[in-house]
Amino acid sequence: MFAKNSKAYSVYLLFRFVCSLAVSMSTVLSIVYHLEVVQLDAFQLVLVGTVQETSCFLFEMPTGVVADLYSRRRSVLIGMFLYGLGFLMEGALPWFATVLLAQVVWGCGDTFITGALEAWIASEEEDKPIDKVFLRGSQMGQIGGVLGVVLGTLLGNINLQMPVILGGSLCLLLGLVLGRIMPETNFSPAIEERQGLLKDFVCLFKLNLGFVKGAPVLLTLLAITLCGGLASEGFDRLSTAHFLDDTVIPVIGPLNSVTWFGVISLIGSGLGILASQLLIARMEKKGTVSRTSVVMSTSAGYILCLVLFAVGRSFWFMLLVFLLAGLMRTIKEPVLAAWMNDHVDEKMRATVFSTSGQLDSLGQIIGGPIVGLVAQQVSIPWGLVCTAFLLLPALFLVPVAGKKRD
Repeated sequence: MFAKNSKAYSVYLLFRFVCSLAVSMSTVLSIVYHLEVVQLDAFQLVLVGTVQETSCFLFEMPTGVVADLYSRRRSVLIGMFLYGLGFLMEGALPWFATVLLAQVVWGCGDTFITGALEAWIASEEEDKPIDKVFLRGSQMGQIGGVLGVVLGTLLGNINLQMPVILGGSLCLLLGLVLGRIMPETNFSPAIEERQGLLKDFVCLFKLNLGFVKGAPVLLTLLAITLCGGLASEGFDRLSTAHFLDDTVIPVIGPLNSVTWFGVISLIGSGLGILASQLLIARMEKKGTVSRTSVVMSTSAGYILCLVLFAVGRSFWFMLLVFLLAGLMRTIKEPVLAAWMNDHVDEKMRATVFSTSGQLDSLGQIIGGPIVGLVAQQVSIPWGLVCTAFLLLPALFLVPVAGKKRD
């Protein structure tokens, strides 16, 4: 696969595979590690998640500006080293304070990569259909994620610190390799004449804000991203509890309630890989796909599957609609990113993609407590239904984006 592609595209696919492998390996048993090794209580567990999301939200915009001012390649490399440092801190020093600090470090690293990676490959591969590039990258990430889940689970059964430390080490190794092989030939800074970091930051922020305001399609797509963030946290946080509390998980041989969730994750990743391949094959046959139709159908499908999952009580029915809901998100995200890329000025790609990531984090920060309160005061199924309703505005925004022209 790599030999037939350009260097930048091959590096992009390699990055998506190895980075997903390392992150999945480090995080697949993170909650178990926090409970059994670090011995966090319930409040501390929630605080760890809150610190991580808040770090991503706060650092997203300045790191995107750095990528557009200095170098997308450099931003990705910084992100990988921060990833590795954060995971090593978390795995090697199992104390609450260092775990919290690790969330800040690798959360900051994530923001250096988010936006910069998409902007880098879009600039380096301007002649390739970006939908296919992002879909193939998502597919490689899913393959790496599957391998990471398997390795992390096997290593975690030996020692819960081992997958976290090895995952961090792999991130550092990937950063070193990328430093040697990652090209950057089409980058030009958004501001040619520098006036100092702070003034450059303010200037680029104003340029970005003015550009987004003058681009109605992009503004609408960013609003859709916010809706996606609002509707993701409840699904991610409550789905496991719904399986455990509201149905009977069958025990089949070695498949106990814990093992089932690993199997479900692997099945979901496999379906995502297959769906991405089918969509890529369709694009190769017809040349393109209707982004409006894909984003609209997957958003509507996600809402429907989430409601059915919430009201379900049969394990097999719940499993089916849960996997379909996850599949809808897997297909939608790279297509939405490609759609957004077509309406972004090349010099501000990283900043705009970082803004998108920031809005997604903001949606999770806002939507999570709302859904959690409903689940606490009423029930977990009603919390999931509330999550589905939070995505409803997207069904009205997608046709608007399809009709507008910048």
